[in-house]
Amino acid sequence: MIIRAKPLIALVIVVLSIVGCQPIAQDAAIPTLAQLPSLTPSPTSTITPTPTDTPLPTFTSTASPTATLTRTPTPTPTTTATATSTETPSATFTPSRTPTRTRTPTPTRTSTPRPTNTPRPTSTPTATNTPDVPVIVSFQATASSVADNSPVTLFWTTQNADGARIEQLNAQGVIVNTYGVVPNGQLPVMLQSTQGRMVLFRLVAVRGANEIAQTLSVTITCAISWFFGDQYAPPDAGCPQALGASAPGNFQPFERGYMIYVTANGLNRIYGLQFDQNRYIVYVNNWDGTTVNNTAAPSGLYIPQQMFNWVYYNTLAPIGAWNQEIGWAASDINSENRTIQFEAGSGRFYIDAPGNVIFRFSGGDSGTWTRIR
Repeated sequence: MIIRAKPLIALVIVVLSIVGCQPIAQDAAIPTLAQLPSLTPSPTSTITPTPTDTPLPTFTSTASPTATLTRTPTPTPTTTATATSTETPSATFTPSRTPTRTRTPTPTRTSTPRPTNTPRPTSTPTATNTPDVPVIVSFQATASSVADNSPVTLFWTTQNADGARIEQLNAQGVIVNTYGVVPNGQLPVMLQSTQGRMVLFRLVAVRGANEIAQTLSVTITCAISWFFGDQYAPPDAGCPQALGASAPGNFQPFERGYMIYVTANGLNRIYGLQFDQNRYIVYVNNWDGTTVNNTAAPSGLYIPQQMFNWVYYNTLAPIGAWNQEIGWAASDINSENRTIQFEAGSGRFYIDAPGNVIFRFSGGDSGTWTRIR
């Protein structure tokens, strides 16, 4: 037993020597750990010393592995804690500065819409477009009222116009004359009442496809008044050719028309009016003064009398036979004076009837009629 103890002692000595040498390896690693702070930018450099300790497992196979494993994890957590503490503040500071930059453009955007929403710049293009639109500066006449067959001078001024024209219109707005004129100038015009006593002039200034117009009116005064009152004259009525002529005449109403006999102004004419299309026709009176067709009229109606009887049975209405067009007389004949007056230049004329009724005729021996009063 004493002899076998020697090998055991020798083994203990070897183990103790190995253990005794182990602190020397630990002291050699201490300078390496002291240099870790200087290698802070690269966390991988702190992990490099780990491979230098890898020979330890080779000794572990011959000695106790327990003592080796308890000392090895001690430096590892210290190096890992240093690396994590260094990176944490840099990550927290970066997002705190980022929101301050996102808030900075916010006030800038709120102030930006003000100039864009201002409507004033929209008026600026109108100034640039002004040359494309003509402008009428003035348009006047030497008089607002003139006598029939008298001249009047029109004068005008425009801007930005390539050309111009003056249109003469009647009271109904119908163009009766057109004058091509320069953009700035004057024009003498002879006014006649044949188109009515109210004359309208319209100046039209032109630039390209753009036009602008301005209108003025001139009244024609008549030396003679209408026998029925100027206030009842139609808007397009001219001046009377002469005073109204009055003389004995006749009037008889029918179911669908009228008959008027006029002797005034040297006339001897019968005017037959029908309601259908307001047509009329004129016949010279050829009645012999005695012959009458006495065919009885229906109850409550009358036969045509005197010269109307002759026209009724011997001539035609404007459209068809008289009996078919105007029917039977609605009352007895009226033999009061009848007045007739002609319009200068147009051929139109006016005839009165009982009850202050006034008929206007388009002119000639046939045409249309209207009742103006």
